[in-house]
Amino acid sequence: MSRQIIQPLTRVEGHGRVILEQQQGRLVSVQLDLNESPRLFEALLVGRSWQEVPELVCRICGICSSVHKLAALHALEQVLKINIPPAAAIVRELTLLGGHIQSHALHLFCLILPDFFGVPSVLDLARDRHPLAMAGLEVKAFGNRLQELFGGRIVHPVNLVIGGIGQCPAEEQLIPLKEELAALCEKWPAIAEEFQASAKYPAGGAPVGCSLATGSPIGFDLTGTSLWTADGSEWPVADYARLLAERPVSSSHAKWPTGEQGPFLVGALARQALTARRTGTAPDTSRQNGIYANNTAQLLEIDWALSRAYSLACQLLDLDKTAPCRIPPDGPRAGVGIAAFEAPRGLLVHRYILDDTGHVTEADIVTPTAINQQVMAKQICLDLAEEKDQVRIVKTAEQIVRAYDPCISCAVHLLEVK
Repeated sequence: MSRQIIQPLTRVEGHGRVILEQQQGRLVSVQLDLNESPRLFEALLVGRSWQEVPELVCRICGICSSVHKLAALHALEQVLKINIPPAAAIVRELTLLGGHIQSHALHLFCLILPDFFGVPSVLDLARDRHPLAMAGLEVKAFGNRLQELFGGRIVHPVNLVIGGIGQCPAEEQLIPLKEELAALCEKWPAIAEEFQASAKYPAGGAPVGCSLATGSPIGFDLTGTSLWTADGSEWPVADYARLLAERPVSSSHAKWPTGEQGPFLVGALARQALTARRTGTAPDTSRQNGIYANNTAQLLEIDWALSRAYSLACQLLDLDKTAPCRIPPDGPRAGVGIAAFEAPRGLLVHRYILDDTGHVTEADIVTPTAINQQVMAKQICLDLAEEKDQVRIVKTAEQIVRAYDPCISCAVHLLEVK
């Protein structure tokens, strides 16, 4: 038995390693370790006032801080019995879309694109002003501008508050944004087509795992009240813990889902497959190119997000300028709030229990990378089972992990010690 350790994993967010075990030249075991230090967010929240929670949880991640904050706000507003005003709903969704666009563009053009051209970093491409790299960086920057305009700043948004938003952007800010969105919607298909034409993926098997996502029953969306799985099951979001059955394991600082329908696959690829199944509005091409189809699905989601953002910007311009932006809470309440969002990397769940003084007695945050741990390891084992070349094994194992767009910092927020 020989062992090979890939550490650190490169071009991923956070710190992890892959342990490959071979017997007689054949890969027989893969262990993926999310070995970044645990960050204990749930424990930090217990005893805190509901007012502190959104500001704390968006610090889980600097890449997807907006969706963490929005999930926390949505869960807490359930407890507080608040329905936010229409203007706030639009501004919040535009912030969410900005985060989705910038995160997907970061993954595709900064972490994946270098593999196509055999360079270690996007900096090598940017230094030569490579047209595809520059176009991708422009889209990423635009996603950041959306978050800054609607969320108040690029990272850890301040304009998203309990009951709605702090303020709505002025018309003189929205009109040029709408024009820029229209231009990007026109340019994006050619950028995506060039990315696909440049793609060089290793051969691989069908994606491993049972697709899992939330969303709308009548179309594509990034939030919902149900969870869908590949076998056609629909679960209320409130039953997420029973479906996932997360357990601590000795090999990871993040919990593993152990539910009977797993291992689960979450992310853009799962969203595309499940939306196609639910609605019948588009063919399911999710099994083409193996797990690398996740990159294709992210390209499609950027197209959708740009179009959706344009539509929302038009709606915001048409709203009554005196419409309220926030409904203040009338005081603390006891209760349970649960929110499910689709973060760029997949299903994100926030659940809080508050006592009658509005303090947190229990918190649970389930992140997509924690859910994907098992399928990442199984996909490596499947795709490299017959590979003998040691250099290709290491390179391809890293490419497989990158295809999932993992955010290890998000995943390791909890460590249970018994």
